[in-house]
Amino acid sequence: MRRAFAGGGPVSFNRGLVAPPGAVVRAAARLGSLRLPPLAAHLRRLFALLIAVGVSIVLYRALDPRFSPVSGQHGIDVFWMVPALAGGAAVGACLVVTSASSRGIAGLAKLGLPGVPVESRAIANGLTWAAIAMLAVHFTSSAFDVLPGGHHAAGTMLGVGFGVGAFRLHHHAIEHEAYRTFNLVAMLLAVGSLASMSITPTGEWWTRNFSTLGTSNDLAAVCFNVALIVSGLGMAVLSSLLTRGLAHGPFALRHGARTVMRLLVVFVGVGLAGVGFVPIDTDTELHNAFALAVAAAFAALCLGVRFFAPGIPRAFARFSYLSLAVEAMAMVAYDRLGLFSLTVFEIVAFTLVFAWLIALVVATVDGHGDTRADAAAHPRRIRRPLPALAPSRRRFADRWLCSGRRRYRAVLVARAATAAAPRGAARRRRLRRSRGASRGGPVESRHGYRHRRNRPQR
Repeated sequence: MRRAFAGGGPVSFNRGLVAPPGAVVRAAARLGSLRLPPLAAHLRRLFALLIAVGVSIVLYRALDPRFSPVSGQHGIDVFWMVPALAGGAAVGACLVVTSASSRGIAGLAKLGLPGVPVESRAIANGLTWAAIAMLAVHFTSSAFDVLPGGHHAAGTMLGVGFGVGAFRLHHHAIEHEAYRTFNLVAMLLAVGSLASMSITPTGEWWTRNFSTLGTSNDLAAVCFNVALIVSGLGMAVLSSLLTRGLAHGPFALRHGARTVMRLLVVFVGVGLAGVGFVPIDTDTELHNAFALAVAAAFAALCLGVRFFAPGIPRAFARFSYLSLAVEAMAMVAYDRLGLFSLTVFEIVAFTLVFAWLIALVVATVDGHGDTRADAAAHPRRIRRPLPALAPSRRRFADRWLCSGRRRYRAVLVARAATAAAPRGAARRRRLRRSRGASRGGPVESRHGYRHRRNRPQR
């Protein structure tokens, strides 16, 4: 981006040397449009608050030994509610700092608070995702008992995998607005589902489908449905931010392709919110229609990624095709072969959608970050443009610069040829030049003195 800022649209007689004021103003205006939108910062605070509420519910369920969701007695014990709320508040505050921008971290330093390095923020994000994965296995332990090692081995493997992956991803893309915000969107859906798993009275809901969590008409259903609605609407609102990097990078984006991709992301978000608005026990056909809309929009995004942006990285294109293939195989394994329940297919589908959107942000991350490398270049790095010249002087300057370029190019070619030639050939060439072409003609010796062959040297 800095190269585009410093060399865009120079005038004809000094192309490649200076940048005119018009190009600098246009590039500065373009960079100004990439500033962090305040809406994303407010959304991150809202998501962190909702995640803190979900964590408090999970902690209360884990701390209160008398709590039994199956019995239907959900009496609240203040003795256990206080530490649960404190734990949720601590996690929420940690997520606010973890997802803060560089300017937000600088603001904390101005208040006299200790600095938070990038490694610590990435570690906090990785530990949060690892805890979510392990607790999800814990609350559905009987579904993993058939595996070797039981739910303990499955929880450990998933926790380590999610933790390491989230740490590395956060450390790589922490300076980018779209990733930090959408990371909280995905975390909100996971924590809301986890809170519903912890207190749902539906029993072994995973043997039926994932949407069963939203059918109990109590706090568990509220946690699940609200998480779906807010996550889906957040995805739709962030569609412009998620696809912004495509318009500011070398991806050869087709005309109108970004608008189509934004609409498809909006369809995914609205469909996800519709699944939460219409529980499966309220209207099964409409609920399934929203779910199919999510699958269709996601399939269109994966299949058309190279058509929309032919210059998209090949690794991301291969990941898109692989994601669609995995979803199709999961559908066949559930619907035709009966290898697992609908819950597993829904979890795979939701995971692929969020993983694909995060991968899209990371693949286009160089075009819309808020790092120093993407900031505007310092004025002293930009050469001052030449003043306006009269037509006659402009023609003279044009000829002078062209001749100078030709001479400079000839010098570079001669130097390259000399460096590439062997030493023996260069020495023989110098000796021939010192002997001269004729008997009495002026020659130049190896040492640079001009003389005649029949005239003694002094």
